[in-house]
Amino acid sequence: MTSAAAQSLVLGAGRSGVAAAALLLRDGKSVCLYDRDADRLHTAAQSLAAPVQILCGPELPDFDDFEQVIASPGIPVEAHPRLVAEVDLAAAHLRAPLIGVTGTNGKSTTVVLIGEMLRRSGLRVAVGGNLGTALCELVGNDDSHDWVVAELSSFQLEHASRLRPRIAVLLNLAPDHLDRHGTLEAYAAAKAKLAALREPGGVLVANADDTWANAIAAAAPEPTRLFSTERVLGEGAWLEDDALQCSLSEAERLRVPLSSLAPSCSTHPQNALAASLVAREAGADGDAIRQVLEGFAGLAHRTQHVCTRGGVAYVDDSKATNPAAAAASLRAQAAPTWWLSGGRNKGLSFDSLRSVPTQLREVIVFGEAAPELAQALEGLAPITRVDSLDAALRHAAAAAKPGDVVLLSPACASFDQFESFEARGDHFARLARALPC
Repeated sequence: MTSAAAQSLVLGAGRSGVAAAALLLRDGKSVCLYDRDADRLHTAAQSLAAPVQILCGPELPDFDDFEQVIASPGIPVEAHPRLVAEVDLAAAHLRAPLIGVTGTNGKSTTVVLIGEMLRRSGLRVAVGGNLGTALCELVGNDDSHDWVVAELSSFQLEHASRLRPRIAVLLNLAPDHLDRHGTLEAYAAAKAKLAALREPGGVLVANADDTWANAIAAAAPEPTRLFSTERVLGEGAWLEDDALQCSLSEAERLRVPLSSLAPSCSTHPQNALAASLVAREAGADGDAIRQVLEGFAGLAHRTQHVCTRGGVAYVDDSKATNPAAAAASLRAQAAPTWWLSGGRNKGLSFDSLRSVPTQLREVIVFGEAAPELAQALEGLAPITRVDSLDAALRHAAAAAKPGDVVLLSPACASFDQFESFEARGDHFARLARALPC
């Protein structure tokens, strides 16, 4: 019988934990799977191809009792000599070159754009990480891939040391997840690891308009590439003459008029710039990049038009789980807006939202953070406090006029009333579509 000391402990029975356990089992390891949720733990254990020991309880097991401990992103842990990040476990098996993308906002959209641009160019691509398929699940089949493109969160990167991206992408930094990291400095340091971990000769792509990303790029060894919506770069990716410009050299420049971009790309052009630059660096064809930028439908719950009822547009931006994301969504609205905001605060200040220029009809706040939001936004616009998202939408729908927008952009996590931002956005969409035409 295998002793506990020879076992690998996997923390968390969610998507990443199950993928890590499956990878370890495939390598012939003895696995112990831990989670605080007994139902999730048993379901996960039954889904695996081989038996695993299970541990359930409010306290973490003693790490010294195990050969290695795999840290899934959902469970906060302190550093330990036997701790291995889930993405590091994957990296040890990864054969295809890796593009890693991190930042506070825009990661998922940028990752999907890069993947589509490379696929449209005839390259074989796997997309995952914090988005969709766990990185551990991607390995094993990645010998058939030309690239793996991964969204990487601060939770995944905070204990990483073996990940080796060939292209590392830094999008932006804004306060987020301070309930987990404690300080903005600790949160920033976790994300900055991606730049330091790139493989020798690997490329760093960074946002020249973001103070954090630009500073890391300025101090990093070459090669580095920059993108900007605010200044002409001449090399990299930028906006000029009402067009997206992308150039790795003066002899090879891609130009896409802003008027031809899909709405999901023109609303947040920084994502389109980053993706275009990374895709060119990875060998994508210029025509393929242009086609993706012109036809990209966008991702669910990211400033997504749900429906129009009685002349009022209903927009789902449930993925805006921090104030910076909500501010960007508000700036993108050209019509008078009824803003639905609330949920569970992640240890963040809402004060920055007071300075967002927009045509607000009213702010309807709901959920745990409603009192904080109401206090922080006092004087910005009329404010109504309600208990739930249902009540918030009913209030807005009853008062909105044709030509107005009802925007769900919570600036908060969903976990006070919903299991995920997706569930929250889906609920909003169902309520909106049920309204009379």
